[in-house]
Amino acid sequence: MTSDTGARTALHLLLVWALMAVAVPVLGMALLVSAWAAGNGALVPVLAVGVPLSLVLLFAAAAPVRTVVPLCASAPKRLGWAALVFVLGTLGVLAGLAVYDEGVSLGSTDTRIALTGAPYAVAAAFFVPNRRVRLGATAALVAAVAYGGFIGPGQARQHRHTAEVARYREHQELLCTIDTPSGMRATRSPTRIWRA
Repeated sequence: MTSDTGARTALHLLLVWALMAVAVPVLGMALLVSAWAAGNGALVPVLAVGVPLSLVLLFAAAAPVRTVVPLCASAPKRLGWAALVFVLGTLGVLAGLAVYDEGVSLGSTDTRIALTGAPYAVAAAFFVPNRRVRLGATAALVAAVAYGGFIGPGQARQHRHTAEVARYREHQELLCTIDTPSGMRATRSPTRIWRA
């Protein structure tokens, strides 16, 4: 890879990341607001506008590497490339949302917004015909899976445990248990007793 090709590839991946880091949160907020205001039926028009716009942005981001990435050599191929990157990147964003929903810390709001562009840049990197770029994309993918699947959930469990211990230290009366009346059972919440 020459320095010119390397610079164009870096610009290409940076463009993919930056454009998607802006477009995906905007699309997500539009989906959230429309579903909240008008129900799930309002999601269709938002997606009908948002997805093609995202594809146009990705199509534009492929311009610097027309001669480097074979899938970006012509307009129809660039459109196919944009669709592949969009689908793969969106799967990455959905996996990140699932991990975040499980309590795994993904940093501040700004960090989470910046991270939304990363799956698209990693997906785009896999189409660059350069071994080092693909190895970098593989390393990023492995790191994300390791953090989201193993390290992050372990840290989240530890944080929940620490918070629970701190809560019991602050309110020691919660540690006292009582015999439950006949036909009742105590749950983990010390203030509730449920009928069996």
